[in-house]
Amino acid sequence: MDIKTTARNRGKMQRILFSGSIRHQLAWSFGGVALVMMIGLAGLLFELQRNFLYSAAMQQSKSLTTSLANSSSSWVLANDIAGLKEVLQGFVDLPDLERAYILSLSGEVLSSSRPDEAGLFVTDAQNQKLLSAPPQTQVLLANTRQIDVAAPVMAGLRHVGWARIEMTMNGVNANLRSVVTMGVNFIVFAALTVLTAAILLARRLTRRLHHLMRVAAEVEKGSLNVRAHISGNDEVGILAHGFNQMLDALCNSERQRERINHLYAAWTQSADIIVRESDEVKLLNEVCRIIADHVAFKLVWVGMLEPDGWVRTVAASHPDSPLLLNIKISVDETLPEGRGPMGTAIRESVPKIFNNFLNEPSTKPWQPMAAAENINASAAFPLMRGGHCIGAIAVYSAEQDYFTPDLIDLMRGLTEDLSYALDNFDREKLRLKAEHELRIAAAAFESQEGILVTDTDNNILRVNKSFTQLTGYSADEVIGKSAGILKSGRQAPEFYAVMWESINRDKYWQGEIWNKRKNGNIYPEWLCITAITNPEGAVTNYVGTFTDISQRKADEERIKDLAYYDSLTKLPNRTLLFDRLNLALNASNRNKTHGALMFLDLDNFKTLNDTLGHDRGDQLLIEVGRRLQSCVREVDTVARLGGDEFVVMLECLDEQEIEAAVQAHTVAEKIRSNLAEFYLLKSNIDNKLQPFVEHYSTGSIGFVLFLGHETSSEELLKRADLAMYQAKQAGRNVIRAFIPEMQEALNLRASLETDLRNALDRNELSLHYQVQVDASGRPVGAEALIRWNQAERGMISPAEFIPLAEETGLILSIGYWILKQGCETLVDWAKHPETRELKLAVNISSRQLSQADFVERVCAMLAETGANPALLKLEITESVILDNVDDTIAKMHAVRDLGVNFSMDDFGTGYSSLSYLQKLPLEQLKIDQSFVRNMAFNNHDSAIIRTILALGKNLDINVIAEGVETTIQRELLTRYGCQKFQGYLFGRPVPADAFKQSLLEGQAKKPSMHNALDGVR
Repeated sequence: MDIKTTARNRGKMQRILFSGSIRHQLAWSFGGVALVMMIGLAGLLFELQRNFLYSAAMQQSKSLTTSLANSSSSWVLANDIAGLKEVLQGFVDLPDLERAYILSLSGEVLSSSRPDEAGLFVTDAQNQKLLSAPPQTQVLLANTRQIDVAAPVMAGLRHVGWARIEMTMNGVNANLRSVVTMGVNFIVFAALTVLTAAILLARRLTRRLHHLMRVAAEVEKGSLNVRAHISGNDEVGILAHGFNQMLDALCNSERQRERINHLYAAWTQSADIIVRESDEVKLLNEVCRIIADHVAFKLVWVGMLEPDGWVRTVAASHPDSPLLLNIKISVDETLPEGRGPMGTAIRESVPKIFNNFLNEPSTKPWQPMAAAENINASAAFPLMRGGHCIGAIAVYSAEQDYFTPDLIDLMRGLTEDLSYALDNFDREKLRLKAEHELRIAAAAFESQEGILVTDTDNNILRVNKSFTQLTGYSADEVIGKSAGILKSGRQAPEFYAVMWESINRDKYWQGEIWNKRKNGNIYPEWLCITAITNPEGAVTNYVGTFTDISQRKADEERIKDLAYYDSLTKLPNRTLLFDRLNLALNASNRNKTHGALMFLDLDNFKTLNDTLGHDRGDQLLIEVGRRLQSCVREVDTVARLGGDEFVVMLECLDEQEIEAAVQAHTVAEKIRSNLAEFYLLKSNIDNKLQPFVEHYSTGSIGFVLFLGHETSSEELLKRADLAMYQAKQAGRNVIRAFIPEMQEALNLRASLETDLRNALDRNELSLHYQVQVDASGRPVGAEALIRWNQAERGMISPAEFIPLAEETGLILSIGYWILKQGCETLVDWAKHPETRELKLAVNISSRQLSQADFVERVCAMLAETGANPALLKLEITESVILDNVDDTIAKMHAVRDLGVNFSMDDFGTGYSSLSYLQKLPLEQLKIDQSFVRNMAFNNHDSAIIRTILALGKNLDINVIAEGVETTIQRELLTRYGCQKFQGYLFGRPVPADAFKQSLLEGQAKKPSMHNALDGVR
């Protein structure tokens, strides 16, 4: 029982001492070891001291005994008891002396420190043993209490007795007790000192471990944000560094786990929305919002690829995000906007991750906006539809290195669900469409058209009711049989070979075919055959639809019988002509466009019939019909009334009567020229060497214009006939219009065209210049205006000859002449300080701008003359850009790159298009004078002017008003914000010399602008 108790106590003590903290264990260990060492050292010292004291006491006893023996030898020999007492008296006071005495060899106590023992004989065994012992020092007793030493008393060499001293160990033991006391005190003091030092040392050694334990305790409580602030390369420092890394990993793992949980929750909620939502845009917006709410992304948005290669935003978690509002993304990798995560993900159809968005070279276009919104990481995941990438979903995070492989996998899974949802939308649309088409097909299948469905072997699988009604066969009679049961035998095998070739190639054929009914009747039908294919493209069925066209064929025969066409020339006859003429009159009345009716009679046709025969005349009439048709458009009509009389009807001519007359005359002239060429007629003589006869024939043409129902069809034909007779009377092979005044105008136009062709060679053209001023009246430029001083007619208005030049193409040579004169004028102005800053406006026609070498010619003109392109301004009208818009804009930009400016003339009077206006490199808009003229009393014109000024201001285009003739107009324009003016109020167009001289004189005299230009008005 005692042993078990001792063992339990020992175990309890060990648990107390060694199961505490490392600090306590170190303290107890250091203290215990030091204490044991101290005790061991003290025991060793005590043993050494005790041995030393005992040895010293023994030596002292031996010395005293020897001294006593030596001192008493003579006295023993003399048997002098008194002397011996005297000798012993010297030893009595020795400390620790128990007794001292001298024995004779006979055992008599000769003298003793105890007087009562003198004279006695010793009888104890020890003394008896001593008496018989040889004469040498004997240690009779030596222990911790007493030392008994005997030494022989020698008289020379004679042994005469024994001296014996008994010493107690009281002094030695007292010294030992003192030593023990001091040792115990020293051990206690040393133990306390060592324990204190051990505790301090343990605290120092375990201070960082204790800090690490406190951090571990905080972590145990759930706080993962604490860290051990311990440095050093020792074991504790390495342990602390590893502990911190472990905490960082735990924190990252915890954050990652939270992110994954949040994203997984977003995925789960999105999956629920995907199942329930049927609207694609709402689905994408809702998914963006869910992801942003759960994962706390800065922005989530979906972009879809447009046909032009740019990405359009279709859904977003934060639609008002500045980044989203200003972002531009392309999939073109050659563009900076096409190298970001979204463009790359769509282009490569793989996720694109930028964990360091602000330092990626490819994201440079968006980095300022991203930095402003604290975006440091971005990822884009492609959205697939039908196996093709149609867009991507982009997410943005404020934390760098945010996107880990686990998050990327989750986002990939979410986008795959979205892609599946998009495919489902398409499948649902296809399903609804298919159901709708099935309903339509079901209704159409029972339509009035006959329908039969066959397999690939042409065996009938199904027919509708109309099939039974049209063929006489019931469904039971034909299902399972070949469709060849309907063949009539009227088509040759080649017909069916061509038909099936078309079906196999185009999967479709339609045409007229003859089939046979059950009763044997053969009838014509219009048949359409469609090949039905499976998704792999293999034909699975054929569907034929047909209608009985017996009635239509009969109607066609009846129409032919009505003889709408001339049997000889195959041209429309009088009946069809009047039908079409009535339709043309209706169209003219509806569209407000003119038409023309031409009456043509061949000259000397009777002579041909009389000389070469009617067969040659018929050949000539046929060829004339062909030539007439080649001279007109498909919408026009060529008819033969009979004999050698033909009528040509032209539709959709100009709205203006004069222009329509010019167009009609142009066509008539073309017809006249073609008819005047020689004809090759077959000879009526069997001559192989000369099978054809060459014949020349002309025609006289008269025409009349019509507009709506102002004149009846019969009256129009009479007037055209009358005009034709006027042409006959004028000498044949000529053209005459019905109205004499119109003919006079045509003659005048022809003459004017002839003179205009010679105007440049005769130096009849010149440029006049009209000044342009700013709000202060200071000249800022001029417009070059062409003038024609014809030798016979005098000064001709540009309004008369410019349209003619446009129609005839003369505007090209005239336009480049004007441009060259303008450039030379700029070079001349550059020589004078008063005019060197003036800009010159030169008008450019649409024909010039449509020329392929327009840009090169302008560049060459500038190089040839040395004119400053910055001072040259080309004026165009709105109609210039209506034809071939892209080419016109490209040429204008190329000219603008040369330094030349553009001005839009007569702005507001044409088909103004703001979409084109913003694409044109315009420097100026010119308000048309028609608005300025009536602005003082017409609110509409004033409103238009204010609108043009506001438009120019918003588009950063300066505006000039032309046709300013009164001070009131100028004041109103100034009040509206107009800063530049042109018109008679400031100066009329004058020749170059007069214009320059007026400016030079005006600058020298420094008058107001109005006075300076008074002389040039």
